[in-house]
Amino acid sequence: MIEVKEVSRTFGDFTAVQGVSFNVDRKAGITGLLGPNGAGKTTTMRMITGYLRPSSGDILIDGESVRDEENLTGIKRRIGYLPETTPLYPEMLVSEFLKFMGEVRGVHGAELDASAVQMVDRLDLGSHLYSPIGILSKGFRQRVALAGTLIHKPEVIILDEPTSGLDPNQISEIRSLIVELGKTATVILSTHILQEVEELCNRVIIINRGRVVADETTAVLKSVQACSVVARGEDVEKKLASIPIVTSVIAGQNHKDGFRQYLCEVGENGPEKLFAELAGKSLEVREFAPVARSLQSVFEELTN
Repeated sequence: MIEVKEVSRTFGDFTAVQGVSFNVDRKAGITGLLGPNGAGKTTTMRMITGYLRPSSGDILIDGESVRDEENLTGIKRRIGYLPETTPLYPEMLVSEFLKFMGEVRGVHGAELDASAVQMVDRLDLGSHLYSPIGILSKGFRQRVALAGTLIHKPEVIILDEPTSGLDPNQISEIRSLIVELGKTATVILSTHILQEVEELCNRVIIINRGRVVADETTAVLKSVQACSVVARGEDVEKKLASIPIVTSVIAGQNHKDGFRQYLCEVGENGPEKLFAELAGKSLEVREFAPVARSLQSVFEELTN
């Protein structure tokens, strides 16, 4: 469980994060942390992982505060953090890096060997296991960094742009891995690829200008807000506008035989209620279809 409580972070006169609060529970599935560049996402993630100290507020990992210096090392050992800029040692061999990352987090001996073998297999690192990291491609370095992030089997996983630099096949494999991780660990995923969020995340938190502007399940954020109605009759637009659940009507393109399309904005449970109301409006309805918003449109509305 991650508890972020009224957290703020300032750098001199600049406030990067302002009073951010949210909880992330393992039962919530994978949580997407979104926002435009400079919104405060990376600063928030760094505070959760203990790399930055909050200027005010507190963050608890399974009930332990990241502000408590005595507990901070233990907290960090339970976290796997993959920053957007991968922290690697170019002179190390891949095998040396995995051993180093495991030992730094308190994993040794047979347990470390077994975990390293698992990471090599999961991320297909075998062909370059004894290559210096500095000669690897960007995509391969990203996979090495991800292996180092996961080698100690963390309970909390923070991933910032984990598929950056990967080819389409690798992206598919990493996404499958993230879904698997979300079944047993608390996962926060930050990415600019909104399709990735739609595919992977059960919940979305959107930060803009240092504040949380949305915190909902992905389904709720994309919930139906309008209906397309193709109808004909007298005063169609007026009759549609008179329905209580309809907040606005936009007349669209004309169809054959006098039919016309109308876009009706609706309130909560609108499609079901609008469908029931249409029967009493003396209209000939040829088509009726709910119109769902995309995550892209929601993101633009909240961050522009």
